[in-house]
Amino acid sequence: MAKGDHIYINCGNYTHHGIDCGDGTAIHYIGESMQGVISRTSMDAFTSGKQLFTRQYEICDLPEIIIQRAESRLGEDRYNLLFNNCEHFSSWCKTGKHESEQVNSAIAIAVDILKFGVSFMNNQTMNTVNATFVIPEEIAFGINDGTLERVGGIIRDTQTKQVVAWLRESVSEFSGSLPLGSVASILSLGVSTLNLAISVMGFTMVANRLNEIEKKLQQTQEILLKSNQELASKIDLSFYANFYAALNLADSAFTMSNPDNRRISAMQAINRFLEAEKHYSFYAMNAIEQSLRVAEQYLLTLSFTYIAEARCYLELEEPIVAQMRLQKGLDTLRPLVEKYVNTLLTSNPAAYLHPSLSDRITLRKLTAVYQWLDPIKNENTVFQSQRENFFKIAQSSDSWVKSLPDAVLAYVEDKSVPKIYTDLPKVMNRIEAMLETYNRIKAYQSEVKAIAQLGISFQDWLKLAPAEAKPEKAELMYIIPSAPL
Repeated sequence: MAKGDHIYINCGNYTHHGIDCGDGTAIHYIGESMQGVISRTSMDAFTSGKQLFTRQYEICDLPEIIIQRAESRLGEDRYNLLFNNCEHFSSWCKTGKHESEQVNSAIAIAVDILKFGVSFMNNQTMNTVNATFVIPEEIAFGINDGTLERVGGIIRDTQTKQVVAWLRESVSEFSGSLPLGSVASILSLGVSTLNLAISVMGFTMVANRLNEIEKKLQQTQEILLKSNQELASKIDLSFYANFYAALNLADSAFTMSNPDNRRISAMQAINRFLEAEKHYSFYAMNAIEQSLRVAEQYLLTLSFTYIAEARCYLELEEPIVAQMRLQKGLDTLRPLVEKYVNTLLTSNPAAYLHPSLSDRITLRKLTAVYQWLDPIKNENTVFQSQRENFFKIAQSSDSWVKSLPDAVLAYVEDKSVPKIYTDLPKVMNRIEAMLETYNRIKAYQSEVKAIAQLGISFQDWLKLAPAEAKPEKAELMYIIPSAPL
């Protein structure tokens, strides 16, 4: 037996199934009745003294994904003998397909019922979401009065956190900045390497953005080679070719007509994305620990590994697994981004409130950064926390300049004390861009969750479009649910 195995025992008139967690426990339905609950038990409790068997699969997913699927349904109590039994559960964990050999005699009928149900649900779903190029008045008013807020590519209720709209670019390339006077400028979209919606982040788009990151790293390496050989040697570009190959493999996989071949190629691509994830987690962590200017590029590359993997699972119509992989990305990225942001704030964040910057970096702008780090912060607490720092930087600005890390100096052209403050807005822009990128990944997870909740396929979600003709200057499309989610 091994981690992620589909295991079962023979109980005479039926077989009981579960997933081997690889640590002496199994996840399976307890109490084969209408009240059955998916639980984790010891292997002894699973077998009840009976002989243990393993079901073999020609095609199955990685053990980590199998265990994640199983754990995602712990506590579920929707047991159904025909449509959701222990074998259905174990087969779904293993392959993503909901199957049970024990009910083959009834499955044809069940599939017909399920197909009708899904078709009906999708038709209903199409009537419960509305796509438009025109920002609804209630959303515009809500943003203005603070009852609604934008987080990445979603608009949600400030208090309940329920989503009232998803944003999607209506042009192929969108910078994230909007022209002055634009209707959508009310949303204050920040600049990010990522698009607003995961539905826009196809494999080709990811490859294009990776190419931009790689070029920036090459330029940085060339600059450092002239001034700092040691820092230049810490830039590694060797793995980008592998990442591109994985993206090409994924892109090709979903043009295949044979579903088995499509799934095999997709899983091969996912394996490479997992390899890239480990590689760039290591590089991002090291760069942040050393406060290097390349930290942001490695963080962005790491973000793309999770996005590409989630997109694969969406194309395979597995939104639950896509959600889990995005959550893993958020959990990995959050502490790294926090440390990177604190590095860019420097040893004395009061520098960002220097009088010469009053029209470029306000207290509100600095507070927004601190609120991302700690939501209970407000303008008063941020100002009070910087009181002592104001005096420190006034008394010993030379010491502060000498303590600036490479990650900050990368944006500073003139390192003299009077001039250095003029470049701090560039650093603040990078902080805001990184926070916006994280928030967009968070919004991607919300978008994927909505696809699952609405019962709509990913392909149908991609096809959502306004009934009205696209206005010439429409930068965004708004997807509005009939009720907040």
